[in-house]
Amino acid sequence: SREGTSPSPAPSAPDQSVPEPEPTSPWSAFLLYAGPLLVLLVLFIALPLARGTHTLVLRDILNSHMPMKWSQAKAFQSGYFPIIDPYRAGGQPLAGNPNAVPFYPDNVLYLIRSPFWALNAHFWIHLLLAPLAFFWMARSWGLRREAAWAAAVCYTVSGFFLSHLNFYNLIGGAVLMPALVAACVSFATPGRRRGLLAPVIALLWALLILAGDPLLGLLAFVVAVSGLVTVWREGWRPRAWPALGLLVAAFACGTLIALPQIVEFLRILPLSFRGFHGYNEKAATVASWDPYQIAEWLLPLVFGRPDIWGPGAFWAGRFFTGVPAYYLSLYPGLLALALVAASGRPRTRVQWWAWGIAAAGLFFAMGRFNPAAEWLLTISKQSFLRFPVKFWPPVAVGASLLCGIGFERLRAAGLHDPARRTVRLVFGGLALTYLAFLAFLALAPDQAEAWIDTFINKPQAYIVHERQRWISLCGFSLTVLALLALALRITRSSWGLGGALLLGIHALAQLWILRPLYPMDAVQPYLVPPPALAYVPADVTVVHPDFNYLFGPSTLRQGRFPQHHVRWLERRSYFELYPFTAPIWGRRYELNVSPEGLDTFGTRMAQGAVTREDNEGRFRLLAAWGVGRVLLNHRLKPVPSRAWLVATLPSFGQTLYIFEVRDRAPEAFLARRAFRGPHLQAGYDRMTDPGFDAKNDVFLFGKEGPPEILGGGTARILRRGPESYAIEADVRPGGAILILQRANLLFKATVDGRPAQVHTANTHRIGVRLPAGRHTVRFFIDRRPFHRSLAGAAAGLLLLPGLAWWGKRVRYPPLP
Repeated sequence: SREGTSPSPAPSAPDQSVPEPEPTSPWSAFLLYAGPLLVLLVLFIALPLARGTHTLVLRDILNSHMPMKWSQAKAFQSGYFPIIDPYRAGGQPLAGNPNAVPFYPDNVLYLIRSPFWALNAHFWIHLLLAPLAFFWMARSWGLRREAAWAAAVCYTVSGFFLSHLNFYNLIGGAVLMPALVAACVSFATPGRRRGLLAPVIALLWALLILAGDPLLGLLAFVVAVSGLVTVWREGWRPRAWPALGLLVAAFACGTLIALPQIVEFLRILPLSFRGFHGYNEKAATVASWDPYQIAEWLLPLVFGRPDIWGPGAFWAGRFFTGVPAYYLSLYPGLLALALVAASGRPRTRVQWWAWGIAAAGLFFAMGRFNPAAEWLLTISKQSFLRFPVKFWPPVAVGASLLCGIGFERLRAAGLHDPARRTVRLVFGGLALTYLAFLAFLALAPDQAEAWIDTFINKPQAYIVHERQRWISLCGFSLTVLALLALALRITRSSWGLGGALLLGIHALAQLWILRPLYPMDAVQPYLVPPPALAYVPADVTVVHPDFNYLFGPSTLRQGRFPQHHVRWLERRSYFELYPFTAPIWGRRYELNVSPEGLDTFGTRMAQGAVTREDNEGRFRLLAAWGVGRVLLNHRLKPVPSRAWLVATLPSFGQTLYIFEVRDRAPEAFLARRAFRGPHLQAGYDRMTDPGFDAKNDVFLFGKEGPPEILGGGTARILRRGPESYAIEADVRPGGAILILQRANLLFKATVDGRPAQVHTANTHRIGVRLPAGRHTVRFFIDRRPFHRSLAGAAAGLLLLPGLAWWGKRVRYPPLP
């Protein structure tokens, strides 16, 4: 270990019963301490996904990320890079939406394998890279190989990291954050190769920007720079300026490489719900970390399982600010708790840094439960940030590094060393806690159920099941503690075997008990064409109100299923053509905005307008927006005048109802009458009025007054593309307004080759005013900013050798 960063001083007591083990070779340390982890990760998770037979199915994977990646894959196969997603809500951001991860390097997999395989490869590749990245970070701080692998094991199998198997847009950042810290700390350490580290820092920073979450990238930057400052020894004198300049150049080069993502994001941000409106103080602090959640640090999944519904499912919304858990589990594991305690009080730079970033992350993650953090996060009345618990990554990184420090102290400890004694005390204290809780649950069931009933507002059968589930969790925890205690005893005679057993037992226990965080299902059922496709033509747009409760409660969970498992909900939703199936079958859906708030403001507001109307008003709005089919998994009462029942299909013990929207607006038409109003609600009121003719009328923003009478005419689509349209319009005397049923996002227009102003029509559609006569109108998305940003990215890549050359010339000044 480097001087000043060693996790613990050398033992000084003369009567050590266990001498400090000899350092192991790199390969021996890898096989003993990392090998079991990697084998378990492959067997539990990576192998089924890599074979392509199974897919992860929980939460955002198939409902949000898969459709965006499938749409991008279809664009790649057609020979272009997509700016928008044509299948979602009339065309919503794709290149500009970081959550779609559109520019990350592993997108090349979508060119060579199926979308399902490539989607899941993103998860298992990063899962296997995670321990390597964290090992590098721990080594950069001076931990020995065994301790560095221990820290990597504790990080990779923590509930925090395994929860990322539900977030396509977060798992990359969770892996890259420790790697960037490692590169920056190594850069500040005398004797390291800055010529190599400078381009590595640039690439890691670029990947963090492209990985899918801007906040996580910013957190990684702050954490990495804080680590660099902690170990920087050159001072802030002029002789250190070349090194500082090289570091700034490395981050600037990385930013340049990621320029396409930045440019496209800035193009769509002002038009998005988050950029235009933001979130109020209450919404901004949703998913704050409630101190009551500390109960799950001791008992895994104590608040319920995320992969099922019914008895045993997640019930603790009251402890999660009224919403489902963002990170499905923050359970660190019993060994991790003991090792953090064994790391001792802060003595060295690495300990101070680890405790510091963990405390800072917890400070902000508490959100509304910490008045200071709440004030800082909501200093603006309309915040761009949500979910304070997303500040948890520094907590996980700092705590896992402390696990490595505790492991190293334990490795060097004698039989009576404080570190070993601390671990024994933690194991003993946890065992007594579980035994007492188990006795209460098992021996006093009536009292236990009455106590559980005070905070679980569920039927009696649910409470009985939860008590029994907690008994099982206590039994599991006691079994793990017994095995860990046995491994700890073996370390007295053989540290190599005992230490490897400690980590192997910990990894196996974590992956076993936290299986509900990464449920899988076979891929094949999702690729079988559902019968509803026969009643939903490819040339009409579709709305499925049950996806986001536009028409009231959904009956998705009320069917007949073999199990109350999330895989059956996913299978039913794919069978019933929920909106996330759109790119698979080439159907275009409306009002299916994504949850991160980066879709267009007008479309998001239109979604809310539909929920406020009655059925008659809903179908009038859908007719004005050119929607052709409505799919529902519950009865429509009363049936509106514009709804015609096309088919009813049996579905998992329920019925799928398919309606046609009658008297709807065409995909492109020339309006004969224009109404104006000052705001969105005026538009909704106008379009739901019985006197509004969806085929001939249009609403525009402006000063309210009498309707403008136009000449109208006919419009014919000459060419239809995902990001461009060519339309021939024959306009009668009096002029007309051409309406195209696409979301008003980034589209420009030309009329007979000359630029024309694009208006917002019918609250979120595209409109262009035309004079009398025959005209050719072209709608298109301007790709010039995208092409310029690609040139910038290419320049950044070409500068990497220059960074390496500069780094070789920057010397470390002599230490004072």
